[in-house]
Amino acid sequence: MTIAVDYPAPPRVQAGLPLAIVAFGGSLTGFSGILVRLSEVDPLATGGWRMAIAIIAFLPFFRLAAGSAGSHSRLRLTPILALAGLFFAIDMAFYNWSLQLTSVAHATLIVNLAPVVALAAGFLMFGERFGPAKATGLVAALGGAAIMTLMRADGSGTLAGNGLAALGMLGYAFYLVAVKRACRDHDTFSIMVWSSIVTCVLMFGVAALMGERLLPASANGWLVLIGLGLVSHVFGQGLVAYGMRGAPVGLASILLLTQPVVATISAWVFFDETMGPVEAAGAALVLAGLVIASRARA
Repeated sequence: MTIAVDYPAPPRVQAGLPLAIVAFGGSLTGFSGILVRLSEVDPLATGGWRMAIAIIAFLPFFRLAAGSAGSHSRLRLTPILALAGLFFAIDMAFYNWSLQLTSVAHATLIVNLAPVVALAAGFLMFGERFGPAKATGLVAALGGAAIMTLMRADGSGTLAGNGLAALGMLGYAFYLVAVKRACRDHDTFSIMVWSSIVTCVLMFGVAALMGERLLPASANGWLVLIGLGLVSHVFGQGLVAYGMRGAPVGLASILLLTQPVVATISAWVFFDETMGPVEAAGAALVLAGLVIASRARA
């Protein structure tokens, strides 16, 4: 049986495939806020376990792919992979903290304002074009996401919580840029494993220094952490990283606005965070914006 060394970049004739992969991966990561809220350990430790579980899941495939390539060059941490891990640690730390002070929908929306930063980076660093159709899709998606949270019947999130989420947004935007840059020289497994290792070390290190509770108290607590690692990171962020090999970073970041849609609906189901007709209209506007942006040629 032939072992595939790496996922090839999707062909240009199938441009919609990498975008669909990014959108689906983003949808899976939309459940992370719910699982963080359900976690029995503190915010940074929760993030550390998310990374640790993801590393355990990725590592066998990573080593298998490295061995089949006849080279161990991918077993080396490079600066761009370290940066990706650092930026993701910043994103996850502030996002997890913000969930203690504001609603899941608010925190997820603010973190996913990253397209504003990522679009500019895509233009400056990768020469990605940004035409009127993309602009229209971006405005529609951001507007719909804002309606979903700012017009909520149970009020807006706290200033402190929203501020922490904004810091997480900056980390997430630069993480996406770092992943896009890493795709030039690294395969998907290398990006996910090494960035996860860096993030894991940082999250557990700071959690220990802050005296956070590190271990869950029950089997259900472990199941939540396992779900967070597998659903949100292995499949969620893993698919995002893979899809970005063939998708522009700016457009990919717009498609990640599927996250606040999923988070808002999930928070309504699990935590009774109200979602009425206005919020439903906002979700529809987000999806319309994603369709417009993803079909734009420039």
